[in-house]
Amino acid sequence: MKTYLLLWNPEKWDWKTLEQDIRQVDLTGRCSQSWSCGNTKSIQAGDRVFLLKVRTEPKGIIASGFATSIPYTGAHWEIKDKNALHIGVEFDVLLNPDKEPILMLDRLNAGNLATQNWTPQSSGTSIDPALVDELEALWFEFLTTEKIRYNPFASANNGIPKTHLEGMPNQTLVTTYERNPHARNECLKHHGYSCAVCGFNFEKTYGAIGKDFIHVHHLTQIATVGKVHKTNPITDLRPVCSNCHSIIHRQKTPLTIEEVEQLIDTNSGIN
Repeated sequence: MKTYLLLWNPEKWDWKTLEQDIRQVDLTGRCSQSWSCGNTKSIQAGDRVFLLKVRTEPKGIIASGFATSIPYTGAHWEIKDKNALHIGVEFDVLLNPDKEPILMLDRLNAGNLATQNWTPQSSGTSIDPALVDELEALWFEFLTTEKIRYNPFASANNGIPKTHLEGMPNQTLVTTYERNPHARNECLKHHGYSCAVCGFNFEKTYGAIGKDFIHVHHLTQIATVGKVHKTNPITDLRPVCSNCHSIIHRQKTPLTIEEVEQLIDTNSGIN
């Protein structure tokens, strides 16, 4: 998976549905868009994308998500009778720079991240792979400490972490923590790729195609709705196989890892 920087210039395109799209992300966990990728043709479905607001203040990252298509030719967003390259994008975090904090340009131009050009001339710039982990960590820290109106890492009104359907045809419920690349990577670096419930390891069973494949589950409920909250990926997340993950979220109040382990022990001898 590669990581790319997309651009939004409000002077050239008025995002009239921004508030509606932000609400959709809050309700469903995602919002699908078609976005210009400049002249970049290397983007693949599944690649990571960040959206940077440019030209007008405040400038900085306002969204993250994933590409859902390779580049394709479509109508230019500004010039009539002209075409441009686009990609399908699924935003999983989306902020309104007029109503809440964004990850400002000055923070991106500090430390190691300053070696990346954060003011490119066109959309679709590749982000240096050596900087991706640091960028993901900074984005995660920003989202978990700033007062975002529809905080993707705050719980729902019932105190249970927000959950959304993920994947077809075998759908499972996941929280935003579980999809966040930084949180996921830190969890797996520490805990490895074997299921914390049943011990299943995809690579050992399926070979190379199963390498580095596992779901990541958020352990604890979050009671601080709309308040500043920090998550520790090592203590708060665990790797789980898809079967155990589905059982954990089988009921409204998720089962604990210990409860699912007990179910396995109790029913292991039943045909």
